[in-house]
Amino acid sequence: MVWRHEKARQRIKKLISEAPEIEVGRFADEYMPLYEARRAELDAKKERISPPLFDLSKGNAVLVETVQIYIGITNYDEYRIDEEQETVASHERALRFLHLYYSICDRVVEQSKAQRVDFHGSRMHAVVLDRAGAGVTQENIAEAFAFIRDFQAVAKQANRELANSEFTAHFRIGVDVGPCVAINNGTGLEQEPMFLGSSANHAAKLAEGDEPGVYLSDRVRALLNLPEIGAFEGAQSLSEGIFSQVLARSDQGALMRLGSPEHSQSPEELIGSWKDEIKTKKFPDPTIPRFAFHHKEPPLSQIKYAELAPSNSIRMPLISIFADLSGFTAFIDNAIRSDKIADAVRALYVIREEFQNVVEDDFDGRKVRLIGDCIHALLAKGSSTETNELHSVRQSFLCAGGLRSSFEICQDEMANLTSLGLSIGIEYGQTPISRIGIRGERSVRIASSVATATSEKMQKECRENEIKFGPNAMEIMPTELNDLTDDNGVAPTVMYDDVSTSLSNEPIASPMYARVQAPAASTIPRAHFKKI
Repeated sequence: MVWRHEKARQRIKKLISEAPEIEVGRFADEYMPLYEARRAELDAKKERISPPLFDLSKGNAVLVETVQIYIGITNYDEYRIDEEQETVASHERALRFLHLYYSICDRVVEQSKAQRVDFHGSRMHAVVLDRAGAGVTQENIAEAFAFIRDFQAVAKQANRELANSEFTAHFRIGVDVGPCVAINNGTGLEQEPMFLGSSANHAAKLAEGDEPGVYLSDRVRALLNLPEIGAFEGAQSLSEGIFSQVLARSDQGALMRLGSPEHSQSPEELIGSWKDEIKTKKFPDPTIPRFAFHHKEPPLSQIKYAELAPSNSIRMPLISIFADLSGFTAFIDNAIRSDKIADAVRALYVIREEFQNVVEDDFDGRKVRLIGDCIHALLAKGSSTETNELHSVRQSFLCAGGLRSSFEICQDEMANLTSLGLSIGIEYGQTPISRIGIRGERSVRIASSVATATSEKMQKECRENEIKFGPNAMEIMPTELNDLTDDNGVAPTVMYDDVSTSLSNEPIASPMYARVQAPAASTIPRAHFKKI
């Protein structure tokens, strides 16, 4: 199948007509009483309940005050790249590295006041919720700091005792506070809990960079009576002394150990019980999985994440696409202020559903995950043994044009979206795909490579409504598409028809580095408060 204007418009109209009416609730006094009642019921049956806000139905949005925590691993490329090359061995080492740290994060979260939201490559997202409904306090920040401290302590000890010091990690941690809208876009093994709002966005930005440390927003600093320091560029790592002082301000003894008093463990005790589980084979050793890779014959839309595991992982050259709504943070913050959360969430559901339709139905790609207002997707053209790089780049340009054109239709069909734009980053390269971390529904889909990192970087460098290609994709770019991009790989305001017209002018040509005629490619063508 291919993207068609009228087909997309009818599809979007259908999504709008079928989109649920969003019921917005306040976390402390509306959501939590239902959650606690459900938890008591399941506890009596000895059944497990998901963490708060983890599996909201699509008709629910919850307004909650939060402490947002992002943990970035600054030395990840030391494991992903070997002598400036990505190899089978380096990709296996990188995934083993992340497999350990994802498991560590979830082990600590299970006994913490924090909750894990998601993992994205070498970046982890966690949140502490204001459960009292009185706004974020110094105590909430101390709970976040306790999680950060315990995560770092367990990480250090797990690397030493479980991995024989093979996987030393350095962390850059961003922290911000503020109201967010919690929603969920996933089902089953593809749960996608999300927190929409500037505090999540700011914490993520503070975690970007090469220097390890804990970086606080001015909003956090103000709550702690620390001097404000201004923009992200002026961010300074918090001193160990102040970090310890914040923890000491809380008189909750449980904060000096992991989690709540009823199942408190020190890092040493946690590692000890973890080692016992490994010894008795109750839990697999996270340091020894050997990743078995295979090439996945396109279309990638046929990837079933539930079937992936370290022993059944994909590794192949492919296209990575990041498509992000520019201006969305201000859009959702304004919706919170003006009591229009339901309208904003409903519009976001429609836009993201259409983005996934474009990627998977029109271009046979596969969504990896939705990251707030951004979709990360993969696609490839080729055979059972190899990827056709030329046709893959061609397809990615058409897909980007389809995303841009579908977004324009969304703006036509829904009100109050004129402040939003769409920026898209694209790159080509060898990429492993797997599921790692704690087994079961908490294991994590991952596609992580230089290509995925570069495509995200290209997206972030875009101005509103630009498409930007990475260096590998530009080197492969068909000659008939050259006029649509500048020397920096930027294609401003390009729509699907622009790409399609350029490709229809002549048979597909060879890439820039080898002017040999290539064969023409065939056209290849998703209520109310849940009673929890």
